[in-house]
Amino acid sequence: MDWGTIAGTVTGALIGVGATSLADRSRWRREQATRQTAIKRELYAAYLAAVAQSWNEIRAAVIDSDDTWPERARLASLTYRNGGVYKLRYQISITAPPNLVALSDQTMRGIRDLINRLNSGQAYGSWDELKRDNQAWFDAFNNMRRMMRLDLDPEALHLPPSSP
Repeated sequence: MDWGTIAGTVTGALIGVGATSLADRSRWRREQATRQTAIKRELYAAYLAAVAQSWNEIRAAVIDSDDTWPERARLASLTYRNGGVYKLRYQISITAPPNLVALSDQTMRGIRDLINRLNSGQAYGSWDELKRDNQAWFDAFNNMRRMMRLDLDPEALHLPPSSP
């Protein structure tokens, strides 16, 4: 029996199995990364939409409403509680990188601080006044949106700031 032939066959089989295993592992990692990015994309979009919708409804309650101030504050509080921001923030805390978790906290707290000021009697007469008093929130929101975009695509172009 020729041991060289057997050794060559075994070596070839080991190389073939090893190469196939490496290729499968590499494909699995790519698929995992693609799935993780899709999960993040959906979560980030849902969070941004909830924040923007909540902010818009709070603005409408504060600026566009004809109700009295205590009622406006109550409507704004109700919007914040039912807007889904808080629930999605917890999902971000277990999915996103730490810098985005911190930014999502800052964004959520900015809305909550506004609600607390409204419930304490703070009143706003115009959109400009409301926006000026909450400029730090707008900056945090825009920074969070930019960092989410970069987390999904590190080569993404920067977006101009926007107001929800």
